[in-house]
Amino acid sequence: VEIAVAFAPGFPKKDDSDPDQQRFVIELAPTDEMPHVVYWFLEQVTRGLYDGCSFHRNAGHVVQGGPAPNFLSPPKPKLYKRFVESGFHSILFQEYSSTFPHEKYTLGLAGRPGGPDFYVSTRNNVKLHGPGGQTSYDDPSEADPCFAKVIEGFDVIDRMQLGPVQPGGYKAFVDNVAIVSMKVLTMGQ
Repeated sequence: VEIAVAFAPGFPKKDDSDPDQQRFVIELAPTDEMPHVVYWFLEQVTRGLYDGCSFHRNAGHVVQGGPAPNFLSPPKPKLYKRFVESGFHSILFQEYSSTFPHEKYTLGLAGRPGGPDFYVSTRNNVKLHGPGGQTSYDDPSEADPCFAKVIEGFDVIDRMQLGPVQPGGYKAFVDNVAIVSMKVLTMGQ
């Protein structure tokens, strides 16, 4: 899946990074390991549900994306409503495979049940987001689904992590990073 993003003017960047790099590519987990979450995410992408959403949170260990407005959004966008009306606002059950752990540059679903928000790990998060890491939920032995990994465009993730956050514990970006589009790539693209 290719994820095209847009940074607000003035968004920080590393000196050695390509300022024109505004996309990254993810490879999904094998469907025999994570069938529910992988097919769910593909359906969301195919329906264009994430197009126009944002990476809206920089929690330090993850950058989180989902239905939040950004500098390209029209006034009062109904981003979350799209997910609800399509029936794809959260997965039906938590799914996790120990063979696809929350390592740096992997993607996981946020919340219980997970979605539509997802995150990209910016460090190894096996202990925090793997089994037993989220003790604030009803079943503390559950884990966030880890369903993909970045295979191209690492600089885009690293640049997002440079973004300043608003005061408070949530660590929302000052300027959300726009998700311009997501599209499923076929072999060779």
